[in-house]
Amino acid sequence: MGLLLTIAGGAAAFFVIGPDDTVQSGDQHLVSKGLAIASTPELLELHGPILHVDARSANGKPVFVGVGRDFDVASYLKETAHTSLVQLTYPIALSTQESKGAVTPLPAPDSLDWWVAKGTGSLSWPIADGPYDVVIMSADGKTAPDVQVRLGIELPHAFAIALAIFIGGLVILALGIVLIVVRRRPARPAPVVQEAAAPAPFGTTYRVIAGTAVLGLLTGCSVVPERDTVTTLTRPAITPEAGQAVIKRYNEVSTAAGRARNEVQIGQVEAGDLVMQTRAAYAIGRSLKRPLPKPAPITKPTFAVPEYGTYPMRFVSTAGSTVGVWQRDAAGSPWMQTLSATLLKSAKLPDLTGLRPATNADSKNFAMAPQTAPAALSQYLTAEGKSPQGASFAVIPQFATSFKELAVARQYWHKNDPKAVQKITSTYSAASPSSVFITKAGEAVVLATLSQEYLLVVGQDPDTYFYWGSGEATAFSLPATHYKSALKSTALHDVVLIVPPKGKGKIRIAAYESQLVSAGGY
Repeated sequence: MGLLLTIAGGAAAFFVIGPDDTVQSGDQHLVSKGLAIASTPELLELHGPILHVDARSANGKPVFVGVGRDFDVASYLKETAHTSLVQLTYPIALSTQESKGAVTPLPAPDSLDWWVAKGTGSLSWPIADGPYDVVIMSADGKTAPDVQVRLGIELPHAFAIALAIFIGGLVILALGIVLIVVRRRPARPAPVVQEAAAPAPFGTTYRVIAGTAVLGLLTGCSVVPERDTVTTLTRPAITPEAGQAVIKRYNEVSTAAGRARNEVQIGQVEAGDLVMQTRAAYAIGRSLKRPLPKPAPITKPTFAVPEYGTYPMRFVSTAGSTVGVWQRDAAGSPWMQTLSATLLKSAKLPDLTGLRPATNADSKNFAMAPQTAPAALSQYLTAEGKSPQGASFAVIPQFATSFKELAVARQYWHKNDPKAVQKITSTYSAASPSSVFITKAGEAVVLATLSQEYLLVVGQDPDTYFYWGSGEATAFSLPATHYKSALKSTALHDVVLIVPPKGKGKIRIAAYESQLVSAGGY
């Protein structure tokens, strides 16, 4: 027993672990046909030790080393060719597998804000519980990595424990030798005394051996990593520091784009329905020769940041009376603003601290599922206030004004030229998926964009035609363009709805902001 402990403890202390408590792999040459080398979550299924990674490229270029949550890394490398580290065998030998995909350059990894740990050429990270991946790639995200990698697993106090086992083994070995010598001495004349004395040292030695072995096992177990218990990870969509950087970039790009009414440049920071509205405003401004608006940067923003475990991710910013929604579609995508609305003078947002994404399970807490509120409002507006859905909303004066304008137009043509116009309609619908969140107080905040399609159908008289003669619509359809079948236009309305819990009142409309985005006919 002493000999085995001595050999095991000595080998562990002086050949495997070393004074730095770290098991080293030695240099491993890794080459990828793609743009990255990434471990799988199963490779880091034990947590507790400290992982050390050192990587240097064959061409001397900077190497990025990072640790990320699996869902972030999977999104970043989705559809990108890369090499997966799928198996780790003693004494830290790596097995790889190629994942096919495109080799389109990725955003520089160091520019992304979701890494748990990162470094240039080296990294040390206490392995945490949950599905995490290690990524090694060229710092520019453009070239295939060809690297020499050295991995180390640091087990706290492992060297001291191995040394203690080694020393304990030496002591037991010495005791064992003494025991052998004692048992081989010539028998004494007084057998009674010998028979009484012999078992005592023999039993004591076994107890020492057993106790030391148990102690060694127990102390050895203190450095054994624990198997992961966390299977799903989430994180805040963005940190406050990263949020400030997003706003700063938005201010810079949108200000420059606004000065030149540059429709391409604004697409660097806005997306979805919002960029359509901004480009339409640029077109109207150029056509009507309006002066350039003064820059209106977002100042002193506050952030409401939900947690996510998948993409896309969203967060909400508020600055004065302006509320915005920002979205990142994938881990390698930039943050883009997708909605911006100014609150009505009488409106107030609830406390957005602790905001979280709504789930289908939340629907039972509301008289109307928050996800369906934009569609219900669209039905009410399309029916010009004559829909039962209106009972769920605290309507605003703008709606009545819109309904009156339609009624006046119909009355005019019915009275003055009933054959000129067959019908005039205004149809609303949800333009794109809404952003729905739940506050700590249990209210739902719905941020959505509604599309309004205006249609005037021309009568049967073949000599009758219509055209857009003035106003913003002429930016999209010149007065000289005539339509014999119909006039149509599209406007987008950004809305913010506050949905109270069941029995706590009507849905409040906190914002309703409109922008014409197209006009024409056929």
